[in-house]
Amino acid sequence: MKITENKDLKFGRVVLVGRPNTGKSTLLNAIMNQKVAITSPLPQTTRKNTRVIYSSDKGKIIFSDTPGIFNKVEDYVSKKVNLQAPKEILRADVVVCLVDISRPKGDEENKVIGMVRKSRAKKVLVYNKIDLAVGTHDYLPQYNFLEDEFDATVSISALKNKHVKQVINEIFNLLPVKPENEIIKDIEVLSMTNRPLIGISSDEYISELVREKAYLFLRKELPYSVNVEVTEIKEKKNIIVIKAKILTTNERYKKMIIGKDGRRIKEIGFNARKELELMSGKKIFLDLWVETDKHWPERVMV
Repeated sequence: MKITENKDLKFGRVVLVGRPNTGKSTLLNAIMNQKVAITSPLPQTTRKNTRVIYSSDKGKIIFSDTPGIFNKVEDYVSKKVNLQAPKEILRADVVVCLVDISRPKGDEENKVIGMVRKSRAKKVLVYNKIDLAVGTHDYLPQYNFLEDEFDATVSISALKNKHVKQVINEIFNLLPVKPENEIIKDIEVLSMTNRPLIGISSDEYISELVREKAYLFLRKELPYSVNVEVTEIKEKKNIIVIKAKILTTNERYKKMIIGKDGRRIKEIGFNARKELELMSGKKIFLDLWVETDKHWPERVMV
């Protein structure tokens, strides 16, 4: 990257936190104006911290989308997931706390707010889902008392991309200024020492995308004991061949994922393949199958 002049820009790490399904991943996708994080209506869709770099003429932001915080966890995966946000907050220059004002405040919000209070970073409170918070579903009064504890407050609809730019502006207002050459050096260092910095690796992205489609097509029928592992990616002349297995902990769940006459796994595969083709601009052959493995939650890295 050629530097023509050493100008001062805003720069820092911004961590998105909240209970499950507050819309953190949807907000990050809206900020980046492209899909960088998977989404679904079900909790525990996001299991890993997703880091991406946002750039504008004002500066650069390293965004971290963290998994939603559960109040009580018992299984291996959820326990690992709950550790992600607190670790990421320690590195934050700004913490963005999302609350869903279309749902009443509960124990999970209390846990998140308690965690945010301990941070020394600047803080932005984001009221999300204002499009759904109507009439008896408007719970804004339950959250208003928090505003004095935050440096800025913004009301948005991440799904409809409403007031998202205001969130970005408030973040830039709170970030420190750095010379451009120092920012470039910092990003280079982070690229070497953090996993992952910009998005996720290709096999991870494919596995997350397939898991997203499984969540969307199975909805509440799907237990959270599901994971996807990519076993092979081969690029041939005009096609990319991808092989991946969906892991679950029970034969009964395996049958649910496959569906009658294999219809459900075909739906999952078809929609994952179409999105991969759209993103890569290449023809995709996606080979999916389901395996039962009771011990995958013990091995999974989040």
